[in-house]
Formats: sequence, C-alpha cells, structure tokens
Amino acid sequence: MNNSNSNSNNNNIEMNNSNNNNNNNNNNNNNNNNNNNNNNNNNNNNNNNNNNNNNNNNNNNNNNYIPLYLQKYIIKILCSYINTNNKLVTMPNVELYRIDEGVIKRLMMNLALVSKEWFKTLSNNLTVSIDFNYKENNNNNNNIGDDRYSIIKMENIKTLKLHFDQRHNQIYEMIGGIEKLEIPIKTVHKKLKKLNLSSTLTNTNINNNNNNNNNNNKLFNRIIIRNLYFDFQLLQKFIDTLYHKNNNCLAIENITIAELEIKKNIGISDIIALKKFVKKVIRLTLEDPFSMEVVLEIFKTWSKSIQYFIIDGENPPNLLSKLTGLDSSGSGIGSSSGSSNGINYFSNQLKELNVCKMPITIQELIEILKSNRNLINLSFNFCFDSLIYFLSTESEKLKDQSIKRCSCNSLFKFIDNNINNNTNNDNDKIEKELIEFEKYWKQLVELFSNQKSLTFLEIGHDCVFNNKYSFMSWKEKKPFPENVDKKLGILISSIPNLNNIKFFSGTTCANLFFEIASRNQSITSIKPSAINRYCNPTKYSDDLKRLCENFSHIQECSLTILPDNTVYFNYNKNNNNNNNNNNNNNNNNNNNNNNNNNNNNNNNNNNNNNNNYNDSDNNK
Repeated sequence: MNNSNSNSNNNNIEMNNSNNNNNNNNNNNNNNNNNNNNNNNNNNNNNNNNNNNNNNNNNNNNNNYIPLYLQKYIIKILCSYINTNNKLVTMPNVELYRIDEGVIKRLMMNLALVSKEWFKTLSNNLTVSIDFNYKENNNNNNNIGDDRYSIIKMENIKTLKLHFDQRHNQIYEMIGGIEKLEIPIKTVHKKLKKLNLSSTLTNTNINNNNNNNNNNNKLFNRIIIRNLYFDFQLLQKFIDTLYHKNNNCLAIENITIAELEIKKNIGISDIIALKKFVKKVIRLTLEDPFSMEVVLEIFKTWSKSIQYFIIDGENPPNLLSKLTGLDSSGSGIGSSSGSSNGINYFSNQLKELNVCKMPITIQELIEILKSNRNLINLSFNFCFDSLIYFLSTESEKLKDQSIKRCSCNSLFKFIDNNINNNTNNDNDKIEKELIEFEKYWKQLVELFSNQKSLTFLEIGHDCVFNNKYSFMSWKEKKPFPENVDKKLGILISSIPNLNNIKFFSGTTCANLFFEIASRNQSITSIKPSAINRYCNPTKYSDDLKRLCENFSHIQECSLTILPDNTVYFNYNKNNNNNNNNNNNNNNNNNNNNNNNNNNNNNNNNNNNNNNNYNDSDNNK
C-alpha cells in the first residue's frame, strides 16, 4: 500500500511536473508573443520616428533656405563693403595695406564661385577698379565675350585707383603681392579713354531706357592715386598729362591723392594749380620752412579730407594757433574770453596728428581735440619746464627752488586785459595764471577721456623762446615732483583704450609710469627715452624692470638713451614666455632622462636580485 501510494504520489509529481512544463511552455509562448509585439511596436515606433525625422529634416531644409532676393540683397551689402575698402589708401603702413588688399581679393573670389546668380550680382555692383583689373572685350570674332568671366566689368566702374611710384616715376600694379609690374603711361592713357567711352555709352543707354537725363549712377567720375615717395613736380606733371590726353574725362577733375608733402620750394600758385584737379588729400606732411599763406590755402581747400597731418621740420611760429582759430596775439585765450574766435580747420576726419617737431600749447591741443573724436595716433611736445611749474604744489615749489616757470609761452598763453602790465604787482597775475591753467588742464583730461579711438600716444619735450629751440632746464638726475607724476598720470591714463606710450622728458620718469600702469590696464607698451647726462640709465632700467614685474598687462618696455640711441633696457613678455617655455621643456626633458636613468637602475637592481635568488636556489 505504501508503495502504491508512493507510486501514485510519484505520478502526481510527474503530472505536476508536466503541468509545470506546460505552464512554462505557455509562458514561453506568451513571452514570445510579447517579444513579437514589442518588436513590432518598436519597429512601428522606429518607422514613425524615422518619418518624423525625415519630416523634421524637410522642415529644417525649408527653414534654412534663403530666398534669392535676400541673397542678392546680402551680396549688395558686401559689395558696398568691398567698394569702400578698395577705395582706401591706408597710410603710411604699406605692408598692412597690401595684406588688407589680399583679404578683399579673396572675399571677392569666394563670393563669385558660389553660384551664377552670386557672380552676376557681385559683378554688377562692384564699381571700383584697381590698376585696370578687368578684362576688355576686343570686339573681334576671337575675343567676343572676353569680359564674360571678369568679376570687375568695365562698364560698371565709377572709381579707378592707380598706384604711382614717384621715386621711379611709374604707374605700377602688384603681381602676387610681391612684384611690381609697370603700366606704361601710354597704356594708362589708352585704357582711360576706353574706360571713359564705355562709361559714357553705358550711361547713355541707361538714360535712354529710363528717359532720365539726370541718371549718372554708372558714370566713371573719380580717380584715386596712391602716390609713394612724393615729388610735387612729378605729380603735377602726371596730372597735367592725364588732363591733356583725356580732357573730356570728368574723373580727371575729381582726383584723390594719398600724400601731399609741402617743402620750401612750393608756392601758393602751385597749390592753386593743383586744386583744379585734386579734390581730396589724405595725408599732409609739412617739411622745411614754408609760408603761412601756403599752409592756410591747403587747409582751406582740403581740410575736410586730411586724415594724417605730420609736421616734420621747422615751421612758422603760431602755426597751430592759426589753424585752430587761436590768433597769434593770443586773443581768445585767457580769462577774458575763453574760446577761439577764428576758424578751426581741423576736421573730425583726422586719424593721426604728429607735431613732435614743435611745441604745442595746451589751448591749441584742446581746440584740436574738441573737433576730433576719431584720432588713433597722437604725438606732440610740451615745454616740460613750464609743465612741472604749473603742476607742482606750492609746498613742492618751496621745497625745490629749481621749479621755475619757463620764460617761453610754449605751453600756456595767458592774457588778461584787466591786469595792468605797468604795475609791479605780479602776484595777482601769477595767481590768476595758475587758476586758468588748472581750468584748462581739467578740460584737457575730460577731452582725453572721450578719445575712445586713441591707441598710440607720444609726448616729448620742446621749448621755443625768442623763436629759438632750447633744451630742458630740469637737468638734474632726479624724478618729477610727486604731484606732477600724479596729475600727468591721471591725464594719460584717462584715455580709455590707450595701448602704446612713447615718452621723452630728458630725465627719469619711472614713477610716472607706475602711476599710469596702476590706473589703466589697457596699456601694453611703454617706451621712454632720456638723455644720458640727465639720468642714471642703470637705475632707470631697474625701475622699469620692476614696473614690468608688478603689472602683468605690460607686454613690452624699452629704454632708449640719447644722443646715441642706445637701447639700455628691453623687455618683451612674449619672448620671455617663449624662453621660459623652452627652459621648462629642457627641464622636462632632463627630468625624463633622469626618470629613464632611474628606471634603468631599477631594472638593473631587479636583475641583480633575480640573480641572487637563483644563486641561493642553486645553493640549496
């Protein structure tokens, strides 16, 4: 019985097992079904996702498409930018000029190669030719459509820019950015005639189509001459030749020249003859003595176009007073009026002013800065003897009897008609003079703080007494008084975007540079110069080294000692960093070599240990 029961129990167990197996099979089937369903669902989801992605991509493609009329509008804006840059005669850096020219050429090529529509729009809106950089259609069977693939089209040209090397008396073009190729003067005349004829025919067709006789949009009407190594007679001869060979060309009477240099042999009649054709002058340089009449005629004619003004020689007294509207007697200056009463010929076009060959008064500088907010480079001279006197405190003057006002009027002209010049009471005049100077100085600081384009400043010493230039009397080997450093430091550091400073005072000015560097972190370069017998070059160099160590924004600093122009101290942060990097690399290499040597030694030690172990085993 027990056995039967046990058998039946076993059968039950087997039945249960079979049931379990069936259940397992069912479960497996269910799992398979679930998996299939999941796979189907996943596939459906993937398909849906793919469809959604495709739809999204199509939508994105539709969203990224720019209509052709907008593309053309953008190209026209770029053409305006290209035309403006192609008219530039950036002075005086020839290297940067050629780099910029290359950038514009690459931009033109990149735009032209995108599509036919871009090429066509570009070609129709580029209006400046440089050195005749277009192809001419010779109108014969072999050359029909020669200009079809030329980006610059002759019939669209309004402005022609030529490069004139006056040292070699030749018009030239640059090949590959490095080689000059002369354009013979006969070729220039021939091409000018064709250009003028093409422009006239194009303009006539436009007028006929539009029934508008005043439409001169396509007319060639301007020539720009980028002349180097200026020679007045050669320039005048070249322009006269252009006129006589092409006297019906309107562009001949609308010439812009890059540079005009005035020397003592140039008279008022030369200027009058030149201004018949030349409408704009970009850079004006005054050399050698010349008449005030010539300078005034130049500024009356071209003051609104002059961007660079350099005085590089002895000039008539009160030249800047005349040009800024302050007359030679000093009226309009001082407590009685406080403003100029003449014409200020300095326009807001001025980018560079360099008057380092003559002293400038604080009033003249103020009048120049009032009318110019776009200065990039500014170089001028003050009489430092007078500057030290006006900026020093009374206690500093009592402490140091050498602080005296210079006898010249090179820094500050003060006239007060209310003071009786016949009286012996000079104290009132001195007190009023100091008060007036302080007013002008505050005004100068405010004007400097508004010069947001100014990045380069050069200040030096110069003094004219009885029309004779004199050296600085502050000749002892000592720094400026503390208040001078402070006030002058506030003035210079107020220029918000100033990068480079050059400073010549004869004596040491390290404390001044500490004052400037602590107030303005945009300054990266400080380059002072001094006279050997008025300073201690070794101490000056040590002070400048300390300056560079204390202010990380100073990238370069050098000290030049006159009269031999010896560079006594020269610091360049980039070179120092490169040297440090090289030293670090060498140290790293040495460390690596040491590590390798240590590894080799360790390997040798391990080998020795292994040998010892083997020997001990053998001994066993």
